[in-house]
Amino acid sequence: MSIKYKAINEDVLIEIMLRLPIKSLLRLRTVCRFWRDVIDSPYFRKLHTLNDNNLPDDTVYIQISFDHDDDIKPNKVLVNLQLQHNHKDLMSYEYANIYWELVPTIVGSVKGLICINPRNITIPIAICNPFLGQVKNLPLTSFGPSCKIGQRSVAIGFDEDYKVVQVLTCLKHRCLHAQLYSRTADSWRELAVECSITYRFEFYMVSPIKSSCKNGHFAHWCMGGHGFTSRILSFDMKNEVFRIITLPFVLGECSIFAEDEHSFRYFSFGCQTGVRFVKICESRCEGSKFSWNRMMIDASVPFAAPDQWRAGFVFLELQSCKWGSFVYDYRAREFVCRHYLPSSNSRFIECKGSFVSV
Repeated sequence: MSIKYKAINEDVLIEIMLRLPIKSLLRLRTVCRFWRDVIDSPYFRKLHTLNDNNLPDDTVYIQISFDHDDDIKPNKVLVNLQLQHNHKDLMSYEYANIYWELVPTIVGSVKGLICINPRNITIPIAICNPFLGQVKNLPLTSFGPSCKIGQRSVAIGFDEDYKVVQVLTCLKHRCLHAQLYSRTADSWRELAVECSITYRFEFYMVSPIKSSCKNGHFAHWCMGGHGFTSRILSFDMKNEVFRIITLPFVLGECSIFAEDEHSFRYFSFGCQTGVRFVKICESRCEGSKFSWNRMMIDASVPFAAPDQWRAGFVFLELQSCKWGSFVYDYRAREFVCRHYLPSSNSRFIECKGSFVSV
């Protein structure tokens, strides 16, 4: 009788725990050894990951700040990234770089994972799970001796397990190279991307597009240079194929945001008599035809901070923007405020915890 009673209790306990967010489960690990063993078991963590769409929304905003220390070695700069939530350290990550002016880019989060791109192709890309305190450096890749890589841009996705895509600009051959890392193979492999770089004086840029899609099935990049965007590069993580979307007209300095896996919004920022305005257009796809539909004109964005951050905010930043970050509520489809980050070396990223291990 006691054995059956224990088995029934264990099944009920697992069913209850599967309905709790990761922050609560990490606290419950300290209750007793049995609870810890249940929560740490691969079986439970896999079920929890598959069930995360049915969990209470425990999305938080992680502040990522980085500092440079150029005193460790000649011609080396130590870059230290601190990840915090509610002024509490989650984890830190350090690496040495020879280019102090290269600021690391942070992409994600997807299934609770954040991807750190040092931008220097001699330094490996890192994947981290801040809530589990895990970080992993991915293997470095090699390129042909005739290639001259000018830029690396990355994206993280998920299809049964996490994947990482890196898109590289070859300045010599004026084309894009793409490679895919999968955790199951623990290696990179080449991807076909039919895109040659057609420029004269511009340095062609490929930068990740922020997205409200949390399942990680698609990744998107802006393609352009010197303050303009002409195309969107989209990657299907499941089928592992690229799609290039040619925009109906070249966009000036703006931010593009992915509303879902197939539709986008772009925000054109302007300045008039010291007040910040934004024009908003939404993509519309009819078959293979892609067009923009203007949604809002000259909407003023006040400078103020909301009482508290909640799930559904995204920080839109422009390189030449001196007005702070624009905080957009993608669920309500409206701008909330302009917000100055604590320092130029700070970023906010929306993150929902998970048990996906790196």
